[in-house]
Amino acid sequence: MNAAWSRFVEVNGRIVPAARAAVSVYDRGLLYGDGLFETLRAYGGVPFGLDEHLARLQASARVLGIVLPRKAWVRSVRTVLARNRLTRADAWVRISVTRGVGAPGPLPVACARPTVIVSVGVLDRTIAAAQRRGVRVALLPFARHGFLAEHKVLNFLPSVLGKVMAARHRALEGLFVDARGYVTEGTTSNLFIWRGGRLCTPPLTGILPGITRRMILDAAHADGLRAVERPIRSSDLLDAEEAFLTSSLAEVLPVTMVNARAVGAGTVGPVTRRVHRLYRRTVDRALGRCSLD
Repeated sequence: MNAAWSRFVEVNGRIVPAARAAVSVYDRGLLYGDGLFETLRAYGGVPFGLDEHLARLQASARVLGIVLPRKAWVRSVRTVLARNRLTRADAWVRISVTRGVGAPGPLPVACARPTVIVSVGVLDRTIAAAQRRGVRVALLPFARHGFLAEHKVLNFLPSVLGKVMAARHRALEGLFVDARGYVTEGTTSNLFIWRGGRLCTPPLTGILPGITRRMILDAAHADGLRAVERPIRSSDLLDAEEAFLTSSLAEVLPVTMVNARAVGAGTVGPVTRRVHRLYRRTVDRALGRCSLD
């Protein structure tokens, strides 16, 4: 799923044409992947979940020792959306923060200030079709490890390699599988399965605490669904009645195939549809819109 690029971006508070935007060759984000990012969705030009994404960004920045600048984030995001004529469109929004420019070497020395970039683009229009039809995923022979897996760091190579491997199997997403055979998460998503009357998702240890994941757990509990956090083996996924992925941009993506094997009936199941409706109601309430469900 490829999305259109920004025509204009904000770099350290200045709106500039994306084609002319630049950072220093000594920026630590470029040299060492020393930084963080957040990606969220805007509905009709209105960013959703921005406070939650900023809270996660701030928590991760504290862990890495990066001091985020004081900034009117809502105004900044809306300004970049407006400059790109996306005030009425569904769009993606990315906030990237590096430690800034400093002397070469792993030890961060004398970084005057972080580099902050806000970019946006038209949401991939194939997402809606994937939500209706379902997607194929591929099981990956490795997983992210260590405490950094719980943070959205700029060093995204495991996800890049996972996406490449998944694409080779004509799958939209790759699912990390650890050495014990447990499925942990997708390269850019969290995983849920429906099995035995329970909605299950892997626990947060060693995975990204997805914001959409948490919202769906809350909505499922409130709607009377039995939702639990527990380890999920590859065999659990293959034997599931239904499965789906969650992310801020794609919301809820039904999984109908794992490698070459169908999940359940190989179609989008009723629980997946129900969960997606619950999530859209959450979005509608937050944005002050009336749900048609």
